[in-house]
Amino acid sequence: MPDTSGILSLRCITKSYGINNVLRGLNLDLSAGQNIGIIGKNGSGKSTLLKIIIGLITRFGGSYDRAGKKLSALIETPVFIDGLTGRDNLYYLLEKQYVSRAIELVNLFGIGEYLDKTVRKYSLGMRHKLALSIVFAVDAEVILLDEPFNSLDFDAASHVIDLINDKRISGKSIVTVTHNISRIDDYCDKVFLLKDGVLKELSDDERIASEKYRLTFLDENGMKLALTLLGDYSVELNGEQSILIVVNRESLPIISKRLADCGLIGMVREATSIEKALYGEEDD
Repeated sequence: MPDTSGILSLRCITKSYGINNVLRGLNLDLSAGQNIGIIGKNGSGKSTLLKIIIGLITRFGGSYDRAGKKLSALIETPVFIDGLTGRDNLYYLLEKQYVSRAIELVNLFGIGEYLDKTVRKYSLGMRHKLALSIVFAVDAEVILLDEPFNSLDFDAASHVIDLINDKRISGKSIVTVTHNISRIDDYCDKVFLLKDGVLKELSDDERIASEKYRLTFLDENGMKLALTLLGDYSVELNGEQSILIVVNRESLPIISKRLADCGLIGMVREATSIEKALYGEEDD
């Protein structure tokens, strides 16, 4: 049985950037073998909170105790030495005893053939998979994940969920911050909403419900590219040039921007009651 004693405690955490009060008296407790998810809009302070926990931010108000536990973290965009190969980055960034496990995970994520190529040739998704391999290879009591599903296809995202659950079974604890809640119940024991600088635990009834939206594109190639870009969301084909995507309403601006940045023009609308019924969702 995992140890249920507290291994991380934050009390009345405050953090400001100029006149912007990002965190306002935030409290959080984490026990061994516990997975928690923190959702919130961009700019709500999710990454700031993780940076305080890992020690990248040292000037803040309140008290924090992690009981000397070892942490492993993925925070914001992964950074590597671009002139080195993926394998060399593993040896540079990891203690020697963790390298072989990281290589196993690299292969699990399907990028093993690129391990001896320089990281500057990696796509964003490949960099993210390399970073996840490093984070999960370390034998840490606490793992911090900042948007771990970014740039991942459905299979890779499923591997991440499996790895999170494996860590929990072995008594490790995970804090995941994300805007994508379509599969959050697959890996989180508790879910918190970070809003106005404070955390609120959401009950089953209060959890923000995922909704279905239909995206229609001008041509099939645009739809195929969108499927690649939106692989970290739950999507379903719905005709030759449209897809249904499962998201929460607050994620729509993120999706729209991602499509616009890539020059994709499409229509986003809420799925009709018929479409919801057809794909297993009851009418409101």
